[in-house]
Amino acid sequence: MTPAAARAFWLALLDNAARIVVEADMLFPSPRAQSLVVLAQEEVGKAVWVYKAFWSAWNAGDETPSEVPELRQHARRHIPKLMQATDFTTGMMEVPDGTGASSSSTGFSSSGPVEVEVVREYAPEFLVAYAQKLAHEDDQAKQKGFYVDLDDDGTFTVPHEIDRPLLRSQIWEAADMVQCCLDEDGFGASVHCQPRPPTEEVAALIRAVLARGPDG
Repeated sequence: MTPAAARAFWLALLDNAARIVVEADMLFPSPRAQSLVVLAQEEVGKAVWVYKAFWSAWNAGDETPSEVPELRQHARRHIPKLMQATDFTTGMMEVPDGTGASSSSTGFSSSGPVEVEVVREYAPEFLVAYAQKLAHEDDQAKQKGFYVDLDDDGTFTVPHEIDRPLLRSQIWEAADMVQCCLDEDGFGASVHCQPRPPTEEVAALIRAVLARGPDG
């Protein structure tokens, strides 16, 4: 697709993610809200793939068509999309002993959070495992918000009977994911002095959710 078409597609993905977050907020504390939060994260993951493929062209004013290989490979797979959303929006993380990122050579220890870029450089396999773990947990949470699920031991879970003490903060975090994408894009536009189609309508959709804060 052309950079212009990719730009429109990227913005449509974030717009849809923002609208899904708003729906989740309206449905809180319904179990459907939990599932919608995860669906919004998946849309963010796709948007990040597009952004990574075209950010250089957008910043340089290049109109050469290109592809987004991840969309061809993973567009209908839930885990890769969730992993990408987590990777893009995670800045700091706890790293256990025994990884390169927690060694003294990096200047960091396992006693506190480590910058993700340090983990990416010294212990990339841990970062992948971390993103995979969160992605599977999120995908399971999405299913539990929709379905009555039968376990191997014969017990079953019912969506409206599951306690969700973190749901309100998870709705905020999904809105923050969308805002992070908009902020990253706005920063690139200002640094490279490249005009962009406005993103204010998307930002306005999630403003009320973000204003409450993660504990609101």
